[in-house]
Amino acid sequence: MSGELATAQGLELVARIEAHSVRAWPAETIERIHDGWVLRASPGLPGRGRSNHALTPGRPLARAEYDGALARVGEFARQHGIACGVQVSPLDIHAPLVDELAARGWEVHQPVLVLTADTGPVAADAQPSVHLQVTDTATPEWVAAWARCDQRTDVEDHVQSVFPRMAGTARFARFGDRATGISVELDGIVGLFCVAVAPDARGRGLGKTLVRAMLAQHDASLTYLQVFSDNTAGLALYASLGFHEEYRYCHCSAPNGAGGGVSVPAHAVIPARV
Repeated sequence: MSGELATAQGLELVARIEAHSVRAWPAETIERIHDGWVLRASPGLPGRGRSNHALTPGRPLARAEYDGALARVGEFARQHGIACGVQVSPLDIHAPLVDELAARGWEVHQPVLVLTADTGPVAADAQPSVHLQVTDTATPEWVAAWARCDQRTDVEDHVQSVFPRMAGTARFARFGDRATGISVELDGIVGLFCVAVAPDARGRGLGKTLVRAMLAQHDASLTYLQVFSDNTAGLALYASLGFHEEYRYCHCSAPNGAGGGVSVPAHAVIPARV
């Protein structure tokens, strides 16, 4: 990616997935810094992790880099009127940064697991008789179904900000108003987002049916998605489909929203809710 340092050896796949996610879930403003940091701002989605938080480089950071990098992250947040935050990814190489941020009073949010699977074997079990409704925009019907399935309070914020930027690239899928998901295929990778099943329809295999049907539309060989570490039902579902953990990340929020905006809990790119 232009302007970034080379990815550390062994982290090539992590870098590919993170680059995919930056494009697939587009922020309103993105700045790529020469040392590998990616700065993102979407003031219309306050507190949404990948929409507003800086992303760490795909290489280990020296402690001498912390002050300058965090000052730049804070200044970017002030310029765009957002709460200051960092997505620390992957955790296994950036644990010292998390420790440093915690020592400085930053809030460290729960880890998110990035799971991957070979697309073909998952899609191979798709049921031909299942009718999946798919559009290339977030139609009112899809939005209403997602609101019912995920039961979010910020649905309209997404409708006004991120979803229009995904139009034409993403596929918005649903089974009526019982299950929803978004898939984005870029550069040989499929990313799954907003996978959710209505509360009264969970535990019946609908999430598994949805994922299989969504991936049957795609040719890319690799699929990834994200799940909160405490989502035991989601982790069990994806394990049964053949997904495994590739790496972890977490979001860290500056104390009192330092850098701009009002501090609110940070989240990832809407991990699955099934």
